[in-house]
Amino acid sequence: MLVPVETAVAPRKTPTPPSPQGKATNTYCELLRPEKYAEWDRLVERSIHGTVFHYSWWLRATTHDFQILVVRDRDFRILGGIPLPRKHRRFLTLYHAPTLTPYLGPIFDLSDTHNNYDRLYAMRSRGELLARTIPRFDSLRYTAGASAPDLQGFLWAGFQVHLGYTFRFSATTSLDEIASAMSRTHAQKLSKANKLQLTVRRETDIDKLITLNEMIFARQNRKPPYSSDFVRHLWAESETRNRARLYIAYTAAGETAAALFTVNDPRTTFQIISGVNTAKPDIPGGNLVLWTAIQDAIREGRDFDFEGSSLRGVEVFYRRWGAAAVPVWRIEKSGSLQGTVVQAILQRRATAKYKLTEKIAD
Repeated sequence: MLVPVETAVAPRKTPTPPSPQGKATNTYCELLRPEKYAEWDRLVERSIHGTVFHYSWWLRATTHDFQILVVRDRDFRILGGIPLPRKHRRFLTLYHAPTLTPYLGPIFDLSDTHNNYDRLYAMRSRGELLARTIPRFDSLRYTAGASAPDLQGFLWAGFQVHLGYTFRFSATTSLDEIASAMSRTHAQKLSKANKLQLTVRRETDIDKLITLNEMIFARQNRKPPYSSDFVRHLWAESETRNRARLYIAYTAAGETAAALFTVNDPRTTFQIISGVNTAKPDIPGGNLVLWTAIQDAIREGRDFDFEGSSLRGVEVFYRRWGAAAVPVWRIEKSGSLQGTVVQAILQRRATAKYKLTEKIAD
């Protein structure tokens, strides 16, 4: 569960944060016009904080209404920015992450910095300027991933930052190291998958995944929080750009056993949606498709991010792979009394879901 780190008291608002010498930084914020989004995508490519979820094409695929706020220098170079996917609910303006977008938040270009002092100053001064320039909202709520920048500037601007964890394998970890670090439970399931002659193929038929994913929710008497058309569209947009993989596990008889949909940027592979054949609970297809995706990521020089959950059952499944627990950060702020109510409702729902899974785990 994400826990609060700090709530900063916001200092008096200023148009531009001062430099250490007391001079203006000559930076300013701008809401990009859509025809400038290619410039933003180039920032995502070169920023160490950028993820596949920051690209303008991903934002277009997952939401109908978004803006991108950037900070520029006097030479008009983009130094950083933050996507602002926007939802409207009964006169409320909500900057919340779109569906199936686990990580979002600010990113910065640090290529013009030369030491730790310069890097921290760049992230904190530009971060505070961004945070104070975000257009009016009732509620803002994103989770910045493991590659997130320093967020002190957002704290200075009155935002809250909450701690959570994901599980990640570094691209520098060998497959032998991963295999030796996983739990006996997972190793036995992979061995069983081999004995049962399960096979995994990379395919493009996303409907196979959709069917298996719906089985998981049906077992819980729930519906997926996204439509089939949404998943198809997201797959098409990602796969067209060579940013997606679809893994399907088959039994020796040719029946589908499990499926996994991953997306990637040049640095990291993320799992997005999975599914299993709940009519065959003893077949470890879910373990096999995930192990195949991990192997592909490491061989291709990328980290693998499980998007770890604090929910018991989910957390233990990821932890058994032996990956490192890495901090992630939820950034949030209420911009109005109504927004405070929205934040309280979201927190109450998260707490209720957590308690429910605690009971199930017990």
